Amino acid sequence: MPHKIFTLAAALFALSIAASPVVLAAPTPIPGGANQINGVTGTLHATIFNGKLRFRNFVLRKSTAAEATPDAGGMALTLTYLVSDGMTRQAYGNVSASMVDADGVLVGSHTVGVYGAYYTIQPGASARGLLYWVLPAGFVPVKILVTPGDGPALRINLKPSDIPAAAPASSPSP
Repeated sequence: MPHKIFTLAAALFALSIAASPVVLAAPTPIPGGANQINGVTGTLHATIFNGKLRFRNFVLRKSTAAEATPDAGGMALTLTYLVSDGMTRQAYGNVSASMVDADGVLVGSHTVGVYGAYYTIQPGASARGLLYWVLPAGFVPVKILVTPGDGPALRINLKPSDIPAAAPASSPSP
């Protein structure tokens, strides 16, 4: 008789485990990277640290003729910045960025020279960066998405006053 009770108890125990819902922890997403939701948000006037790199001294200005020439009716903008290594190891990679309008339309960045956005920085050191965009006519950026080669992305929210005014159209000669 005790053998039958033990067998019955074991069977009920196994049935209760099998009938229980399986609860698994959700996987932990890797922060940043292409996942813009996990990026870091700031402004042109802030120092933005993504856990690995510190970006500061942002200047958004009209591009010079040597940097970029806009299409008719468009605008060329350049972003300069300092990037510092916030880790105990050497940081290296490539910074790319996109300007985004209110509809979520992206315009990708370019660099002046082949190494304009590549960096190798020793711990605690800084490097200068430069990116430019040739924006089509009517494109009004509201944000810059910066994707560094090391660490989470940065979202730089732009105010209308951050965007340099387009050059006035030249009037025809009389």
